[in-house]
Amino acid sequence: MTLSAEALDVIAYLNTAPGKFVSMQEISRRAGGRRRYEESPGWARNLMAPLVEAGLIQVNPRGHYRVPTNGQPQSVAKQASRSQRQSKTGIVGDDYFPTKVVRQIVGGDYFPVSD
Repeated sequence: MTLSAEALDVIAYLNTAPGKFVSMQEISRRAGGRRRYEESPGWARNLMAPLVEAGLIQVNPRGHYRVPTNGQPQSVAKQASRSQRQSKTGIVGDDYFPTKVVRQIVGGDYFPVSD
């Protein structure tokens, strides 16, 4: 499949937020630039169906798009920063951060009274 410059712009924009679904309006606004969006706000709409059929992007039931997430290993820098964060948490005592209070809906009480 040969991709146009506009389709490449859409894919490049979606690659800036991997794994995150983005609305059509946001894609039209950010991928093509300000002038392109002002001239025709829905310019990317016709590009999306061929990209989905080719498997280059995914769509969710709400009509938002993203680049497919692969089971690729994360980059070395991301893995190193994650290990640094995990090692720093071991320095602080267990009682440093308060535990989260999990509120659950009980019966029909959708708005529980706070303590």
